[in-house]
Amino acid sequence: MSLLRSVKGGARAPLVIAVTSGKGGVGKTLTTVHLAVAAQRLGHSVLILDGDMGMANVDVVLGLQARYNIRDVLDGHVSLQDIIISGPLGIDLIPSGSGISSLTSLTYVQQQQIIDQISTIEKSYDVLLIDTGAGISDTVTHFCKAADKVLVVTTPEPHALTDAYALIKVLAESHDIKRPHLMINQTRSESEGLKTASRISEVAMRFLDVQVSHAGNVPIDPQVPKSVMQRRAASEQSTFTIAGQAWTQVARKLLGSSEPSQRVDAQDFWRCLLWQEPVRAEGAK
Repeated sequence: MSLLRSVKGGARAPLVIAVTSGKGGVGKTLTTVHLAVAAQRLGHSVLILDGDMGMANVDVVLGLQARYNIRDVLDGHVSLQDIIISGPLGIDLIPSGSGISSLTSLTYVQQQQIIDQISTIEKSYDVLLIDTGAGISDTVTHFCKAADKVLVVTTPEPHALTDAYALIKVLAESHDIKRPHLMINQTRSESEGLKTASRISEVAMRFLDVQVSHAGNVPIDPQVPKSVMQRRAASEQSTFTIAGQAWTQVARKLLGSSEPSQRVDAQDFWRCLLWQEPVRAEGAK
């Protein structure tokens, strides 16, 4: 089943989901990886863009070693196609690197270099997952604004909730993102996750007029840190763990909700990402 075919017309951009968080250490990257595994198992082709320009580590979680990254493309050493690496279960990755502090600081020539090479990526993807950095930096909000859906990851801990709400507030007030999705990670019980999500949703609606959609809860699972240590976070076995099953349910909600991509093609997404141009849907004037 292809999400690309759910929209009338020719080849479309994939459904773009930005996975983000108000602070580090809440399981954002693991969530990105497990959503990719779940989407792949549900029949979708998946590409992950490691958007954490300072602490890029998706390749490590996937058990891969990236030889090149986006910096090498901008320096003219390799093409965009050359830096895509295939991971476990057929998941592809565009690795990032600490050489780029922000996509918003790229020159016009550098931006155009990436745009010109998008068409060289022959494989079409149904889902593009962006693992953003943590916090409210320009790069993080830039990725979120360019995405079709934004998933905010938090834990029930008070400081994590405070930072998650701060991120939701910035996205709403500065970037007009009024329908983010929320996932509560490392919950001790289902009721804890529901109460936590309800609390954030109520405050966001009351003070920000933002409708936060609860994407689900992922319980504390001792198998998760073990799989990370073994660099086997993305594996067939991981989908059958308690946390893995919960991440699969989150993926089903995100992929099943009726918010199709409005972009005409993949290049439109990258123009939106790099230049923040508004994307015009079919029939719009």
